[in-house]
This record gives sequence, C-alpha cells and structure tokens, in this order.
Amino acid sequence: MNNTNDLEQIDIKRMIEIVLDRIVSIVVITLVFGLVSFALSKYFITPKYESSITMYINNRRSTTSIDQENVETKTLSSDITASQQLVPTYIEMLKSNNVLQTVSDTVEKKTGEVYTVNKLKGMIEAEAVSNTEIIKVSVRLVDAAIAREIANTIADVAPDKIQNFIERSDVRIIDRAKISTSPVSPNVRNNTILGALLGLVLSISFILLRELFDVRVKSADDLVMRFQYPVLGSIPEIYVSYDDNVFDEE
Repeated sequence: MNNTNDLEQIDIKRMIEIVLDRIVSIVVITLVFGLVSFALSKYFITPKYESSITMYINNRRSTTSIDQENVETKTLSSDITASQQLVPTYIEMLKSNNVLQTVSDTVEKKTGEVYTVNKLKGMIEAEAVSNTEIIKVSVRLVDAAIAREIANTIADVAPDKIQNFIERSDVRIIDRAKISTSPVSPNVRNNTILGALLGLVLSISFILLRELFDVRVKSADDLVMRFQYPVLGSIPEIYVSYDDNVFDEE
C-alpha cells in the first residue's frame, strides 16, 4: 500500500461542502469578530485629531535686466529641479532638534502644555506633496486645539530657521492649520471590516484544519476515500427501546 493512501485527501469540492455545512458557525464568528473590532475602535481607543500646514520651498528668483528701467524676474527650471531635490533636506530641518525645541518653547508659552522634542517628533509627519516643492506638515494629537497650535507654531518658526541655515532658500506658508472636527484615528469602519475578515479567515481555517486532521471513521464513504477499497458490508446501528414495565415484578 502506498503511503499516500494513508493520508486523507480533501479536494476542493469536499472543502466547499465542509464550509457550507458550517456556514452558520462561520457567519456567527465573523459577526462576533466584526462587532468586537467595532466596540474596541469606537469606545476603547482614544481618538486622535490631525491638523496640517503646507509650505512652498523654492530657491530665490534670479533677475535679468531688460533695460535700465525694467527688471524681469524669472523662475528657472533649474531652480525648480534644485528645490525638489532639496525637499528631503528641508523635511529633516523641520524635524531637527533646533527647530522643534523652539516650537516646544513657543507652545509652552502660549498654552502652558509641555511637549518635549522627542514627543513632538512622534506626533509630527512631514512629506512632499506629489513630488513638488510643497511640503505638508501634519500634527496628530488627541487634543484638536493643541494639534492646530503646534502646526501653526511650526509655520511661524520653521521658515526663519530654514532660511538661516540654507542660503538662497525661500520658504512661504500656503495654508495654515485649522481645528479638525473629525478624528483621523482610529478608523472605525476599516477596523470593523478587518475584524470581520479576520473572523471569516480564522473560522474557515479552523473548520478545514479540524476536518483534515480528524482521523475518525464516520461512514463507509470515509473508508473508501482513505483506503481506496470497496466496502463489502457494514453493521447497522441498532436502537433498542426498553419498556420499564417489562422488568416490573407482577
């Protein structure tokens, strides 16, 4: 007998049948995981709010004399390319200890709240907008008002700091921060969907694995499937009902 005959083979059709037989349990487990994820996201995770500013970075414009009375300013393509290449440097400058320490001191004077440089680094994100010279700086915090205050303080402090360190730089604020009215995290909808999907995958996996490693013989079909031999006969189950009165003494 081949060793492969000792292993129970479950084909796709059989797997689908197993899943359909347990469909009620799968649906219940999926709903339970989804509801638990919803409850955790809605009532047990502290929401965070985000405020952001955008700033435009560029090399200073070069001037070309047209005549003695008029001067035309032009933004050269090389300046734009150079500005885009310098964006990562500006981002690192924004997150530097020098800039954030000034932000920390200014926020403390305005609000009385103390945020160390390390804390600020954990709540601030800076990134280029679609490979342009525009940088978006976002502040994420549980207090929407403080998040706005920190973002606007960065807008007030960062341009002068950057221009002092990088020659020929021109930093201008495009948009200042506003108070966010809706939290950015947790995402209750996404968490609920992910929780339900997790419950679905785990329930189906558990049912299939349990069936795969179940070596009990439950029917004649199981014997045929496992050993590939026909069943010549079987002993039927006999149900006997005893009447208690038969054993009563007269």
